[in-house]
Amino acid sequence: MARRSPKAELYRRLYRDPRWCGPNGIRHQALVRDLYTCQRCNCLMITGNRHHPRAAVVNHKAPHKGDEALFFDLENTEAVCKSCHDTLIQKEEARGYVIGCGLDGRPLAPDHPWNTRADDRQ
Repeated sequence: MARRSPKAELYRRLYRDPRWCGPNGIRHQALVRDLYTCQRCNCLMITGNRHHPRAAVVNHKAPHKGDEALFFDLENTEAVCKSCHDTLIQKEEARGYVIGCGLDGRPLAPDHPWNTRADDRQ
């Protein structure tokens, strides 16, 4: 497993904050709001075994990078299963845009390289 950067290690503490993980914390609120259903693949998630592929994970839609306002913003969260979080979402974060295309075959992400004008790329 890859080591976290020193900066990432600093904001890992936020995941132990009661505002996040407490009984009425943002994590719990997001899971209840999304009915313990993965917002990516629509599977019903489980709790109690964080290593299970369908384990409940709460993802930050916009990476917070330690910004507490983004971290504790319920609207910036989505319930996802561990499988989606560890594959699709992490690939999107590495690429910098959402993976997928519409019925017309065009990428969904407005910032995808195919959706930028050739003049903008020079």
